[in-house]
Amino acid sequence: MSAAPTAYEDYLEDEWLLFAADRSRQHLALQAVEGTPLRAVLDVGCGGGQDLIPFASVGATCVGIDVAPESGRFAKRLFSTHYPGVAAHFVTSGAEHLPFADGSFDVVLCRVALPYTDNRRALSEMGRVLRPGGLLLLKTHAPAYYRRKFIDGVRKRAPLFCVHALRVLLTGTIYHLTGWQPRGGVLIRETFLDARQLRAELDRSQLSIVGELADTNPLTPSYRIAKKVHEGLAGQAAQRSAAGDQRRSTR
Repeated sequence: MSAAPTAYEDYLEDEWLLFAADRSRQHLALQAVEGTPLRAVLDVGCGGGQDLIPFASVGATCVGIDVAPESGRFAKRLFSTHYPGVAAHFVTSGAEHLPFADGSFDVVLCRVALPYTDNRRALSEMGRVLRPGGLLLLKTHAPAYYRRKFIDGVRKRAPLFCVHALRVLLTGTIYHLTGWQPRGGVLIRETFLDARQLRAELDRSQLSIVGELADTNPLTPSYRIAKKVHEGLAGQAAQRSAAGDQRRSTR
């Protein structure tokens, strides 16, 4: 007899089924990477892996990674039930140490997992496994998210909400002023990123913001981020393209 689902598994299944039924969200996900090859896609902090559905549906090899082992097990079960035969794989690991070779993925997804990681190392790893010219679709928490959480805690008379929000705001302020992100204790690791700090961290990994996604908002902004193409590689690609044009013109 199987064990009863946990509250976390119930949450994962609810989110998974909502996304699976929402064709407009799936269309927007594919629209965000239009023009980018979709051979391999990675979801960092995947939870139930529902954000991989649109990419798996068009034939991409999809990999989800999450620090919680139950996430991967549950995601495998959901995919095998609802999308049997698609190439979806799940791995247990932290975002700071992605067990993949450099340039393994055309697209990397990270939906509100970054605030709970070592931001600098996680972004560095996402940039490392992304191929030049590939895309990172990133959703994170802005400072306003925690200010709203503090206000909501006051309104609801929930002191733990208020304390948590203040701790994150303090951690984030230290991180932004010094570049050092606390690891735990009173100064918890969870933090926020504003656009200025995010751009600085992305630049370290040859990444740059090229636009915002349709679901962006002041509390949880969503970014379309590209990995820069090395000038030598760009030149080689241009030469190959020119050579191809010349061959076609002589036919």
